[in-house]
Amino acid sequence: MAKVTYGPIVGQASGSVGATVFSRNRYGTYARRRAIPTISTTVDAINAKARLSGASQAWGAITPEQRLAWVNWALANPITDVLGVQQALTGHAAFTGNYARMNRAGDTELEDPPVVGAPAALLTMTATFDIGAGTSVVTFTPTPLGTDHRLWLQAAVVNSASINYVQNLLRLVHVSAKDLATDYDYQAVVEAKFGALQVGQKVVLLASVFDGATGLLSGPRRVEGVVESTV
Repeated sequence: MAKVTYGPIVGQASGSVGATVFSRNRYGTYARRRAIPTISTTVDAINAKARLSGASQAWGAITPEQRLAWVNWALANPITDVLGVQQALTGHAAFTGNYARMNRAGDTELEDPPVVGAPAALLTMTATFDIGAGTSVVTFTPTPLGTDHRLWLQAAVVNSASINYVQNLLRLVHVSAKDLATDYDYQAVVEAKFGALQVGQKVVLLASVFDGATGLLSGPRRVEGVVESTV
């Protein structure tokens, strides 16, 4: 479901109209389609829930002073949503998000908020999409990434080259080793998530730089292409 903003009158709506439910939370008003909740039992979903559960337990174990520091950090470092609107997370949300990312990457989780900013984004990024005799690699600069930096790679695979909106289809497919060099072969990690790539499919890659010392992500770079085979 796409995210939209509403005018001042609709923005005060609550309740439901047909299958659309209007509500609000601390980040503002929203509308959603009425749906029966589902419980995902995939390995990825179970692991993600376990990481968030561990992060919440870690939040409960830190000191009140550390929690306040995360509250202040979150206020000073708002996120930008898909509409370009800045939102200040709660201290708990900022801590658990950072903790879960570091846990996923295999780095030592922070109890105190970072004291430096997010890493710089990749300067350049290109990719090839040949599953035959050619290559399916991501080429990027700077290379290698750096002592504490990893490649954080998301991907989406769709069956039509005309599909451009894939935000709801993106999946994290790989968090690389530190100091990764360019020409990373992504085919295996994408196929592990989406199945064997087929000629004519469109692959969208979104790559960020992850700082293993702070748990922070750079802005992403996007590259896409249609799968081909030179065999």
